[in-house]
Amino acid sequence: MTQSAIFAPVFATFFLTMLVWIYMYARRIPYIRRNNFTPEELRPITFADRSPPEVSNPADNLKNLFETPILFYAMAMYLYVSG
Repeated sequence: MTQSAIFAPVFATFFLTMLVWIYMYARRIPYIRRNNFTPEELRPITFADRSPPEVSNPADNLKNLFETPILFYAMAMYLYVSG
């Protein structure tokens, strides 16, 4: 197995993050347009309180994909550099 094989799961995680990001906006934008929110209602805490689970869950998943996988990315780079 080559040393660059470590990048396959890195790219898979990256593309999963992009997919969840697109899905989040595919759920969020129609919800915002249907309900005609004011800018004050779009503040993060207010919006999260008013959003149904099908709108807020993708955002929560995206938050998770920006927390722990960062350690995975750093470890993958360390493994690649250290051989």
